Parts: sequence; C-alpha cells; structure tokens
Amino acid sequence: NRYIFPASKEVRRGRIFKPRVQRLLEICDRFGVGRDMLVEVGAGFGIFCEEVKKMERFRRVVAVEPGPDLAAHCREIGLEVLEQPIEKVPIGIFEPDVIASFEVIEHLFDPRAFIGQCRRVMKPGALLVLTCPNFMGFDIVHLREKSDSIDTEHINLFNPDSLTRLVASCGFDVLDVTTPGELDAELLRKKILAGEYDLTGEPFLRTVLIDRWSDLGAPFQEFLKAHRLSSHLWLVGRKQG
Repeated sequence: NRYIFPASKEVRRGRIFKPRVQRLLEICDRFGVGRDMLVEVGAGFGIFCEEVKKMERFRRVVAVEPGPDLAAHCREIGLEVLEQPIEKVPIGIFEPDVIASFEVIEHLFDPRAFIGQCRRVMKPGALLVLTCPNFMGFDIVHLREKSDSIDTEHINLFNPDSLTRLVASCGFDVLDVTTPGELDAELLRKKILAGEYDLTGEPFLRTVLIDRWSDLGAPFQEFLKAHRLSSHLWLVGRKQG
C-alpha cells in the first residue's frame, strides 16, 4: 500500500483495471442484471471500483476491504467502503445486483464460507463474478513449482471444473467459465530464455515458443484462451431462487 500500489497505479489502471471493468460490464449486459448496486469484495487500492463508478452503470458501488490501510485509501478516493471481511457483513445491509471478487478466493482458508456469505447478501438472480489462477493452465502445468503462481499465499489451487463444482454446490447456476489470459505462452517463453525451463524432449514447444514465436505465439495463445487452457480463470454464477 505504501510503495508498490502507488508506483504502479496508473500502469495497472490501463493494463488491468480498465479492461477488467469493460469485461465485467459486458457480462452484466449479456446476463441482464440490474443497475442498482455492485460490490467488490477485496477492493484493495480501489482502482476497479473507481473505474466502475466512472462508467455510471450502477447507482451504488461499494468496496468491501478488510485491510485498514487499503480501506482508508479507498475512502480517500471517494469510495463507499465496508472495512470488514464479507463473512462478517450483516444480512440486509445491502442487496447487490453483482458481487465481483478478483484474485481473492485462492487465498482463503474457507472458500465455501466466502461464497456462501456472498450468496446470502445478494438479491435473487444477482451475479457472482470470480477470478483466480487456473492451476490446470498452460504455463503453470509446465512450470509446476517454478511458476510464479505457486506460492505460500495461494492455498486453493482451483481449475475450471473444481471452481464450477464449488460455486454450484453453494446455490449458484454457473453461467460462464472462461480463461481469457494473455500471457501464458509469453511467461513460459521467458522462463525458457532465462534458462529456468529445459526444452529437452519438447520439440513442439521449441517450435512454437522459440523458433517460430513471431508467427505462432499469438495464435497459440488464442488457442489456449478458447479452450480454457489459460492460467487466468473467470467464472460467472447467478444466485438461484
């Protein structure tokens, strides 16, 4: 909060948060949710909520952020903030049309309780939008323990099937599961070029990621995205009832 977020804020806004907002609004339009309220759980530095507010798609945008320093910053930039975990938010304090949570669920000790509480505070038919790493994604499967996604903070290693089952078991209809990542092939290529991944016995990967990177890299990444093989996972669920 003191160093990294302020230094990278504007780059992250352009490369991560504006595309994220656009994707979420397209999801909302596709599945026809209301315009009253969006809640982001784990709002961090508040950039996503800030960008959503600019679009004027929702009457009310609420940042749920339990970290005191991050919550304070969210207030400083004019956001409505609940400074507590979603699990402790009283029923009836709001009824959002959308709850979005980005790169949070992989860090939680009890993801079922987290999803269950999201459901309890949502209005019927509301959308739950989750993102997290796909640990069956291309670069993670190849790099294994050398992947930057394998660390002590990621205690739930979800994939499209496992996250679908969990969300469905908590009372949601799963509407969409995608892996729209852009960096899988590039991440593995960088590890290869740095000498951290050995291509011995993998002539196909050598062809795609090294010898013919200029013409095969981009279409190969599109193939990963289209077939849910990227390591960046989005899930959309609708509250039943």
